[in-house]
Amino acid sequence: MNIQKKKLLKSLQWGVPDDKDASNLVKRLQKYEEEYFRFIRYPIPPTNNPAEQTIRKVVLDRKVTQGTRSDWGNRWLERFWSIQTTCEQQGRNLLDYMTQTLVHYLRGTAAPSLIYS
Repeated sequence: MNIQKKKLLKSLQWGVPDDKDASNLVKRLQKYEEEYFRFIRYPIPPTNNPAEQTIRKVVLDRKVTQGTRSDWGNRWLERFWSIQTTCEQQGRNLLDYMTQTLVHYLRGTAAPSLIYS
Protein backbone atom coordinates (compact mmCIF):
# COMPACT_ATOMS: atom_id res chain seq x y z
CA MET A 1 0.00 0.00 0.00
CA ASN A 2 2.86 2.38 0.75
CA ILE A 3 4.22 1.87 -2.76
CA GLN A 4 0.81 2.75 -4.24
CA LYS A 5 0.57 5.78 -1.98
CA LYS A 6 3.98 7.02 -3.15
CA LYS A 7 3.04 6.48 -6.80
CA LEU A 8 -0.19 8.42 -6.33
CA LEU A 9 1.48 11.32 -4.55
CA LYS A 10 4.24 11.45 -7.18
CA SER A 11 1.67 11.51 -9.98
CA LEU A 12 0.13 14.62 -8.39
CA GLN A 13 3.24 16.55 -9.38
CA TRP A 14 2.43 16.19 -13.08
CA GLY A 15 -0.51 15.40 -15.29
CA VAL A 16 -3.19 17.08 -13.19
CA PRO A 17 -5.89 18.59 -15.43
CA ASP A 18 -6.30 22.36 -15.47
CA ASP A 19 -9.56 22.08 -13.64
CA LYS A 20 -10.57 23.77 -10.38
CA ASP A 21 -11.97 20.55 -8.84
CA ALA A 22 -8.87 18.54 -9.76
CA SER A 23 -6.64 21.27 -8.39
CA ASN A 24 -8.59 21.39 -5.12
CA LEU A 25 -8.38 17.61 -4.79
CA VAL A 26 -4.60 17.68 -5.26
CA LYS A 27 -4.24 20.42 -2.65
CA ARG A 28 -6.37 18.45 -0.16
CA LEU A 29 -4.42 15.24 -0.75
CA GLN A 30 -1.14 17.05 -0.22
CA LYS A 31 -2.33 19.01 2.82
CA TYR A 32 -4.08 16.09 4.53
CA GLU A 33 -1.85 13.26 3.31
CA GLU A 34 -1.52 11.68 6.76
CA GLU A 35 -5.26 11.74 7.37
CA TYR A 36 -6.18 10.30 3.97
CA PHE A 37 -3.71 7.43 4.25
CA ARG A 38 -3.91 6.71 7.96
CA PHE A 39 -5.56 3.35 7.25
CA ILE A 40 -2.23 2.12 5.80
CA ARG A 41 -0.39 2.49 9.12
CA TYR A 42 -3.19 1.69 11.54
CA PRO A 43 -5.81 -1.08 11.60
CA ILE A 44 -8.78 1.09 10.68
CA PRO A 45 -11.10 0.72 7.70
CA PRO A 46 -10.24 3.00 4.76
CA THR A 47 -13.86 4.17 4.47
CA ASN A 48 -16.63 5.23 6.81
CA ASN A 49 -19.01 2.77 5.17
CA PRO A 50 -20.36 1.37 8.49
CA ALA A 51 -21.37 4.89 9.54
CA GLU A 52 -22.97 5.54 6.16
CA GLN A 53 -24.90 2.27 6.38
CA THR A 54 -26.09 3.22 9.87
CA ILE A 55 -27.69 6.48 8.70
CA ARG A 56 -28.94 5.11 5.37
CA LYS A 57 -32.40 4.17 6.65
CA VAL A 58 -32.78 7.61 8.24
CA VAL A 59 -31.90 9.34 4.99
CA LEU A 60 -34.28 7.10 3.02
CA ASP A 61 -37.10 7.67 5.51
CA ARG A 62 -36.62 11.43 5.36
CA LYS A 63 -36.56 11.28 1.55
CA VAL A 64 -39.74 9.19 1.31
CA THR A 65 -41.73 11.06 3.97
CA GLN A 66 -40.36 14.51 3.12
CA GLY A 67 -39.44 14.94 6.79
CA THR A 68 -41.59 16.85 9.23
CA ARG A 69 -42.99 20.33 9.15
CA SER A 70 -41.77 21.44 12.55
CA ASP A 71 -38.66 21.63 14.69
CA TRP A 72 -40.49 19.59 17.35
CA GLY A 73 -41.17 16.82 14.83
CA ASN A 74 -37.57 16.89 13.62
CA ARG A 75 -36.25 16.58 17.20
CA TRP A 76 -38.65 13.71 17.92
CA LEU A 77 -37.59 11.79 14.81
CA GLU A 78 -33.89 12.40 15.53
CA ARG A 79 -34.33 10.91 18.99
CA PHE A 80 -36.40 7.99 17.74
CA TRP A 81 -33.89 7.13 15.00
CA SER A 82 -31.09 7.30 17.53
CA ILE A 83 -32.95 4.91 19.85
CA GLN A 84 -33.81 2.59 16.94
CA THR A 85 -30.20 2.43 15.75
CA THR A 86 -28.82 1.92 19.26
CA CYS A 87 -31.27 -0.91 19.94
CA GLU A 88 -30.34 -2.51 16.63
CA GLN A 89 -26.60 -2.25 17.37
CA GLN A 90 -27.09 -3.75 20.83
CA GLY A 91 -29.36 -6.54 19.62
CA ARG A 92 -32.26 -5.20 21.66
CA ASN A 93 -35.89 -5.35 20.63
CA LEU A 94 -37.05 -1.81 19.81
CA LEU A 95 -40.70 -2.45 20.69
CA ASP A 96 -39.71 -3.94 24.07
CA TYR A 97 -37.49 -0.96 24.84
CA MET A 98 -40.16 1.57 23.83
CA THR A 99 -42.77 -0.31 25.91
CA GLN A 100 -40.47 -0.32 28.96
CA THR A 101 -39.82 3.40 28.44
CA LEU A 102 -43.55 4.17 28.35
CA VAL A 103 -44.20 2.08 31.47
CA HIS A 104 -41.41 3.91 33.33
CA TYR A 105 -42.77 7.26 32.15
CA LEU A 106 -46.28 6.43 33.40
CA ARG A 107 -44.85 5.30 36.75
CA GLY A 108 -42.74 8.44 37.02
CA THR A 109 -39.48 6.48 37.16
CA ALA A 110 -36.30 6.79 35.12
CA ALA A 111 -36.37 5.28 31.64
CA PRO A 112 -34.20 2.23 30.98
CA SER A 113 -30.73 3.16 29.87
CA LEU A 114 -29.37 2.55 26.40
CA ILE A 115 -25.80 2.89 27.66
CA TYR A 116 -23.96 -0.32 28.35
CA SER A 117 -22.15 -0.27 31.64
